[in-house]
Amino acid sequence: MSETAAGILAKELNGNPSAVFALPTGSTPVGTYQVLAKLNREGQVDFSHGNFFNVDEYVGLSRESKQGYYHFLYENLYQHVNVDLTKTHAPDGMASNPELAAIQYEEMIDGLGGLDIAFLGIGRNGHIGFNEPASSLHYSTYCVMLTESTIEANSRFFKSVEEVPKQALTIGMGTIMRAKKIVMVANGEDKAAAIKRLREDTSLDTEFPSSLLRLHPDVTVVTTIK
Repeated sequence: MSETAAGILAKELNGNPSAVFALPTGSTPVGTYQVLAKLNREGQVDFSHGNFFNVDEYVGLSRESKQGYYHFLYENLYQHVNVDLTKTHAPDGMASNPELAAIQYEEMIDGLGGLDIAFLGIGRNGHIGFNEPASSLHYSTYCVMLTESTIEANSRFFKSVEEVPKQALTIGMGTIMRAKKIVMVANGEDKAAAIKRLREDTSLDTEFPSSLLRLHPDVTVVTTIK
């Protein structure tokens, strides 16, 4: 899974060296980042001109916080490749006005022409980034209250569930759907139900945000789930 996904991402970056990427965190994409780092060391892909945006960031955590999502990408990808760190971005989790920070983040993406590649994971409840199941979904980057299931799932990165931030900044579904190409990775039994629904249920449902990917013309899902 990781090799296949990394191969797709490397091909896109080689074809468009200044491409704009959205990158996820979590355990699933770590293997993909490791393969990309190996390809970079071998001279098979160049990160130096690319632009990279976190899909999301916790409200209340700084860029340097070890539980923060920018730090995650630095630890798992950026420090291992020849990326220009001035072209790596995350929403400002420490902003005094998270709503304004969301607008500014969206403007940064738009200023580069929007996303070329949205690299994504999938949540157990079908969420993408922190676009949680809801009666309606946000179009652009916004501040979201996290669901209890998401807080519980992410508590493994903290000393206790009480330490997990209750809010996050996340790129919206419109931002994702405007990407020229979408690549999703998924593995593990806890994601099996979500992948099964994505494969077999043809409906569009904001209570299952991943279902909106069916409207996109170029989506690749790479998974170990049968």
